[in-house]
Amino acid sequence: MLRRQYPYLAPSLTVDTLVIGGGVVGLAIAERLTKAFVDKTTFLVERHGQVGQETSSRNSEVIHSGIYYPPNSLKTSLCIRGRDLLYSRCKEHGIPYRQTGKLVLASSKDQEKYLEKLFAKSKELKRNRLEVPLEWLSGDEVRELEPDVGERVVSALRSPLTGIVDSHSLMENLEKEIMDSETGELVYGTRAVRIDRHEPTGGGKRGDGTESGWVVQTVTDDGSGGEGERTAVLAKSVVNAAGLNAHHILNQILPDDKKLRLHFAKGSYFSYRGPGVSNVKHLLYPCPEENVSLSGLGTHLTMSLDNEIRFGPDVQWLDPPLENGEDVPDFWEQNLAADEERMSLAIEEVQKFLPQVKAEGFSPDYAGIRPKLSKKGETAVDFSITHPQPGFVSLTGIESPGLTSSLAIAEMVEGIMRKEVWGLGKGTGKTVSEGGRLEGWA
Repeated sequence: MLRRQYPYLAPSLTVDTLVIGGGVVGLAIAERLTKAFVDKTTFLVERHGQVGQETSSRNSEVIHSGIYYPPNSLKTSLCIRGRDLLYSRCKEHGIPYRQTGKLVLASSKDQEKYLEKLFAKSKELKRNRLEVPLEWLSGDEVRELEPDVGERVVSALRSPLTGIVDSHSLMENLEKEIMDSETGELVYGTRAVRIDRHEPTGGGKRGDGTESGWVVQTVTDDGSGGEGERTAVLAKSVVNAAGLNAHHILNQILPDDKKLRLHFAKGSYFSYRGPGVSNVKHLLYPCPEENVSLSGLGTHLTMSLDNEIRFGPDVQWLDPPLENGEDVPDFWEQNLAADEERMSLAIEEVQKFLPQVKAEGFSPDYAGIRPKLSKKGETAVDFSITHPQPGFVSLTGIESPGLTSSLAIAEMVEGIMRKEVWGLGKGTGKTVSEGGRLEGWA
């Protein structure tokens, strides 16, 4: 769709690495690369006027501990490593955070079986030297910690390493580190619209990046919402971290039979001011229930660093309009308001574990869109981090726990770049993660 709209344009500038997308993951990658490869230029292009305007600023701001995902998945390893890196960075750079801890609540014997699986998984991870400590609590012990929790809750797991972070301060810190570096650059209001392989014209030593690259065409906002200048850059390597639009970037370099389609899930959040939560200190998560409209990890209680209470997200699958089999880019921009019609469902779920909350205290807050590699009803899918062609690294389906994992994802991408792009030359086209089905999902 984009290639038909924008004819090829010859490049007028050369950079070593171009990162597409200025969410928390793209920022973390660009910041990591500027420090890892101090002799190479790293440019990041972000289509909005400031960073983190999509998924990165529309989530729970939770630092996850890593308990929900299969032990051998990228989501587990990157979440745990990212959690530790994130806490360290917050302490080192003064980024606001709080290690609140979390309670996963069971309201029936069947739900206790789910907790038992998580508890066993924690022990298995520890045997593999991955620390995700959990503490088993009875219902009475839960209410000693959290007096507002109702009598329906029969047990819980306490996760002491869960917390919350000011995601905007985190992104501002990453942004500043890039701008303060000698070889990093951030370009705002600039959208990547077309990518073409640049074939070598002779010369260059294998592995130095001069034998090939990618011509990335960009369009800059004209300042009033329209399209302004169209330019192209020759990037010796590209990192696709475009989030909700990552598949539109990736599909331009894939054969027709390999093209990817993303699915989109909207999650609405509701703020709460009223009785029934005055004593809450932990994040409170109900056990997820299968085959209900409020799926995912359940409509949970989280809080801001100012102790403002909010509940969410729910899961509302979106049906994007299609053109020639592709979802129309940015269709989801019309779905960013919290859905007030779904608030009654959220209230019903919350009152199962916090019975004293009142419906009149709820109000729609905000909504976020999650990019998913599986569609409704299918087994969940792992992060997909691939090196499908020489010098092109792509990240797709980076949803929760993407914020927690961001610094670890950046570390992983640096490793790919060091080994396969700048070290061994053209690379092998190896797929690092196939984004496979996660059987045994918690």
